[in-house]
Amino acid sequence: MKQFNLRTSSLADFDIENLHFYIFEICKSPLTSKQYIKGIYSEISNLSISAESFPVSELKTVLKYGHNARRVNYKKMAIIYTVHDDIVLIQRIVPASMLRE
Repeated sequence: MKQFNLRTSSLADFDIENLHFYIFEICKSPLTSKQYIKGIYSEISNLSISAESFPVSELKTVLKYGHNARRVNYKKMAIIYTVHDDIVLIQRIVPASMLRE
């Protein structure tokens, strides 16, 4: 089984920080924030072995991140990523509801 190296874009890092802030500060749920962010990182970690098992997206809102952009959902968030040789680049982490056409 192919093993991929994981990288995150600065936008994806920013998305995670904003999500953490929103749940922690706005929703006043520090424990939920910690668990939710941990779950996102776990899903990203799983991509190191399962990245190519998800199909290339057909949605324009996903494909703007690359012609081979894919997505995997964690709860209500979509993790958008691209595969380049042995590297998985996490492009964005956005609400899945934003990806409708």
